[in-house]
Amino acid sequence: MPDATVEIEGTRIAAFYAGRHPRAIDLGNMALIPGLVNAHTHLEFSQLRAPLEPASPFTDWIRAIMKSRFETEQPVTERIQLGITECLSSGTTLVGEIATSVESLRLFNMESQVPRAVVFRECLGFTPDRIAGQEQVADEFLAEPLAPAAVERLCPGLSPHAPYSVHPDLYLNLVQQARDQGVPAAVHLGETAAEYDLLERKSGAFVDLLSELGLWDPKILKDGMRMTDYLAPLAELPAALAVHGNYFGPTEWEFLRGAPSISVVYCPRTHHYFGHSEHPWLSMIGQGINVALGTDSRASNPDLSLWSELQFLRERYPQLATALILECGTLAGARALGYSDDTGSLEAGKAADLALIQLPDDFDGGTDTDLLLDSRSYVARVMLNGQWIN
Repeated sequence: MPDATVEIEGTRIAAFYAGRHPRAIDLGNMALIPGLVNAHTHLEFSQLRAPLEPASPFTDWIRAIMKSRFETEQPVTERIQLGITECLSSGTTLVGEIATSVESLRLFNMESQVPRAVVFRECLGFTPDRIAGQEQVADEFLAEPLAPAAVERLCPGLSPHAPYSVHPDLYLNLVQQARDQGVPAAVHLGETAAEYDLLERKSGAFVDLLSELGLWDPKILKDGMRMTDYLAPLAELPAALAVHGNYFGPTEWEFLRGAPSISVVYCPRTHHYFGHSEHPWLSMIGQGINVALGTDSRASNPDLSLWSELQFLRERYPQLATALILECGTLAGARALGYSDDTGSLEAGKAADLALIQLPDDFDGGTDTDLLLDSRSYVARVMLNGQWIN
């Protein structure tokens, strides 16, 4: 909306309307947008300067991830803090973080100038002997006390990692824990075609990897399992993320249409890095499924800029309306993480978490918004809780 006015009182948007107020500050050749929402990332890898290789096959990349975790000497708190700073400086004011320890939750809990966040405790354990221990980890994480000032901007959640890394019983138990506690869950689903080989045929690259790790037992998975077996329990939660969904098809779309509490998180540049087939995000949106965006981690992405994800989509899909792309990176992400009543759009009463975008010099200030996501546009300033932080 050209020449619009946003009024801010304290930490909230008091009004948003067309036209100029005589006492308004003219921001010049800028666009003021809601703070961006990075619905999926792993901040513990924020020290990486380039994505891990090889990108293919995916199971070799997983081996590289395991090696990186083992060899990294930098304290995890420093790595997470690097990621928090990068997200915020690039316009992200709400994060869906996957954590392998309580440190992420504590950093978001302690700091004042941090994005809002849902911190999902990742749980892994493919064999039966891991079930009890991971359930205890989940219990302890959800019991971590939150500072009174953080309650409105921070929420814990659980993340049973993926079908190839979590025993089916542990998966169901963790989702039940999330339901009992009223917290969201995030699961990596449909990320690779090899997941379908594992579930439906008990074969393929994941069987090889699990065998290599001494974890494979064909009796762990029931015969003829489907991706919908993992989606169905999530439908009972107040909010759940099906992360990636790169290989979701009509069967999964049909299920998700009837499960509005589940959102799909598409990570465009990570998807591109792995060379996956065309992502069905537009088909899912067309089916009424909420699709949010994420960066994933620096293990598969050159940076944590959600703004760069939007620009990537503009370049790849020039025919799409800017408003659709922008919504995926703002309000859709807020819906996915359960914060749509508080952020994700410029509306009176919502949090004054905003990003100021420097537009190209040739932007004419009219109603054409195509240049908003131009490759020359960038995040110039960020407002958090009504205060400019840079």
